[in-house]
Amino acid sequence: MDLVGIAPIERYQHAPPRVHPAAHLPGARTVISLAIRYPDALFVHAGCGLAESIFGIERYQNLVIGRRLQAATLRLTRLLEDHGHATIPMPVSGKWRVHAYKDIPTDWCADFSHRHAAVAAGLGEFGLHALVITPQFGMRQRFVSIITAAPLDPDPLYAGPPLCDHCLRCVKDCPVQAFDARRSALESVTIGERTFLYAKVDHWRCAWSEQLNLIPEEGPACAGQTYGVLPPATGPVDEMVMLNTFYAKCHAAGLQAAMTHAMGNCMRVCIPPRLRGTQQALTHLCPKTTKRHTEPIPATPAPRPYHLVAS
Repeated sequence: MDLVGIAPIERYQHAPPRVHPAAHLPGARTVISLAIRYPDALFVHAGCGLAESIFGIERYQNLVIGRRLQAATLRLTRLLEDHGHATIPMPVSGKWRVHAYKDIPTDWCADFSHRHAAVAAGLGEFGLHALVITPQFGMRQRFVSIITAAPLDPDPLYAGPPLCDHCLRCVKDCPVQAFDARRSALESVTIGERTFLYAKVDHWRCAWSEQLNLIPEEGPACAGQTYGVLPPATGPVDEMVMLNTFYAKCHAAGLQAAMTHAMGNCMRVCIPPRLRGTQQALTHLCPKTTKRHTEPIPATPAPRPYHLVAS
């Protein structure tokens, strides 16, 4: 592991009850946050250059870094259990509740937040984009968490120089306009004795690229997707807008290599002040090999329900 931090459960006193560590493990006392950094050049050059390949970062993120993170959480879980402490290793990528659920009022809510766990464990702080920036690696690491009943000594919250200076690169380079960075729209979260402010994120717009891969230049172009569709410039985006767009795209271009790696521009363009001049900045993102189709998407009927039929 490149980064390890420990947070006491008291830092989660403002967390929503259903995503609180104790909601996963009754009697939880500590959350451990771990991280592995990305190879710097791999992060910078994915999708760029003559190869136009995102295969490296796609495979390493999920099959190498992701698996090593989970292997580490399993080993630590066994160690803590052997010493008599109930422990749950959280998966490296959790599940979202796409719609509001019971006492969770928000859409696209993760069942557990590794980014909040990393901040609570002192590994970094939130940037304007609501993601975690660390002093060592900026945006270029992946996190995982362990919830345990073990009473471990906590690490302090990050208290160094600000890691985000609101340069607005993340906002300006977001092709789906997912961020509302107006001062009146900023959201706040309190962790321990610190309160963090970050932009309001429209997770439906973010999912336009991240989950539906409708923006080829964020990665899918490098896997052969040649037809891209931008979301409406204004107004709400919801599941029907996304479904109609997805089916219209498939009707126009066929089912292309849709489920591939989408690299959020907010991650790739963000270099915190203390790492500028050390981390290499991007000269460009994925090659713009497609026409950006911005005309209105025709309404298409919702897909018909299907039924499993015994053979």
